[in-house]
Amino acid sequence: MFGFLRRKDDWVVEEQPEPQPFEITEEFRARVEKAVTSLNAHIERLNNKYRDMLARSREYFNRTVEALQAKDDAKAKLYASEIAEIKKLAGIVLHSQLVLLQVKIRLESILELGEALTLLKPLATLLENVAEEISYVTPEASEHLRSLMVMIDDFMATAGVYVEPSSEKMPEFSEEASFILEEARKIAAEKVRETFPEAPRLTDVEKAVYEYVLGANIEELDLETCANALSLDPETVSNILKTLHEKGLIQLEFAETT
Repeated sequence: MFGFLRRKDDWVVEEQPEPQPFEITEEFRARVEKAVTSLNAHIERLNNKYRDMLARSREYFNRTVEALQAKDDAKAKLYASEIAEIKKLAGIVLHSQLVLLQVKIRLESILELGEALTLLKPLATLLENVAEEISYVTPEASEHLRSLMVMIDDFMATAGVYVEPSSEKMPEFSEEASFILEEARKIAAEKVRETFPEAPRLTDVEKAVYEYVLGANIEELDLETCANALSLDPETVSNILKTLHEKGLIQLEFAETT
């Protein structure tokens, strides 16, 4: 096997030793199992963090609704902004959790398959990415992950994984790690969209209908009466009521027709 080092304007060929078959020793197995245990703890902590964020966002959603009912637009906007910020941080937490899960699966596969060379290569980059990303949410977890990165580097040295002497990462290493990170990011974004509530934001017309409904304080709303009072057509009022229902601001039931 040959590698290439750049010296001025010349290419110099440097022979590299062929990697020897890697045998998983009991010591190596114990160290990998310790890393897996550490990853499990981090994954669980991030899972708890995500659940806390979800609960807090739902609480702020209810407060947003209460503020709108009280016609306190300033508070409603404040709570809506908090929901948006929590959703952004939750996306980071979930993405980091998914990447750590990939790292854990890789380490477990090493023990099951005995193949360390190809499976170890992306792990350091993945952990570095997560440590950097999660530092904005849980700095303590970031420090623990950096310690885990040192452990991964030791695994690579023990397994004889060759690292090219260059400031740039190996192409296949970078490409594989990027793919894992991007896939995790897509899954995280989709899950956040599905689970986190959208902060209710109302147009002027929606706000007028909503305030009319609150002020009417009746169980059944007559579309014609509401439309006439607001100078709107009944179909527009009907569509707005459905929108308010979808945003969680009112409970809508349609009267049965005979």
